[in-house]
Amino acid sequence: MTGSPRSRYPPGVGPALVEPLAWDSEFFGFPIGRADLDGVTAEKLTAIEALARELGIVCLYGTVDPARGTEPYLVQTFGHRLVEVALTFNRPAVPFSPKPTASVVRRGNVDDLPALDASIRTLAPWSRFGADPRFGPEAARRMHGAWVERAACDIDARERMLAIAEDDSGITGFSTHVRSPTPRVDIMGVTRQGSGSSWALMDELVSWADGGPIEAGPCAARNIAPLRFLEHCGFSISRSQYLYHRWLDEDTEVRR
Repeated sequence: MTGSPRSRYPPGVGPALVEPLAWDSEFFGFPIGRADLDGVTAEKLTAIEALARELGIVCLYGTVDPARGTEPYLVQTFGHRLVEVALTFNRPAVPFSPKPTASVVRRGNVDDLPALDASIRTLAPWSRFGADPRFGPEAARRMHGAWVERAACDIDARERMLAIAEDDSGITGFSTHVRSPTPRVDIMGVTRQGSGSSWALMDELVSWADGGPIEAGPCAARNIAPLRFLEHCGFSISRSQYLYHRWLDEDTEVRR
């Protein structure tokens, strides 16, 4: 008689620790999963990798709290490559006073998507996917485009919203907003520098959130410009994470 399916895993490791990601897998065309690597040991990492292989995962996303002692180093000895330091920001429910701008904001729709392509391309290199050559900037651009399209297709803007900033010359910027669990801006792109569109778009987010608390990000720590802008808007860092990709079709020499 064999034991239960969980009996081959060490304490704290089981099937729930590797989460297959259906949307990412379909979008990129190969199986992708995710694992929380906080608190891992060498034994647990070995078991997580074995489980990921059983599930047919090709690329495993991993996250680690930077404050977790030697864990950020340990996971790299198991082939998890650091692709980003991600920062999440929050802003309390306080009044927002945007800088003056000629840009006004309206709700975007799918007809606006072609005009946003050039701006989306400028965002792709700042993505974790753009930083990983196994995905690359073009895959990152396609993923950003898919996120923007998903927001544009929420016609009633109940859960997602595409916001378009424009003035007499045309579109000056855009952002995508997500309502749950806390209203958040996840993408913002400026199509014309110096237009003040970022301030107008942030003002729209505050209004969409009914003046309540809002979040921003995750944002790449290496992307200084948005970090400075968020600070000017009254945001503060609420969370930092190391993001890793483990390609299971690559051999790794583990050092213990």
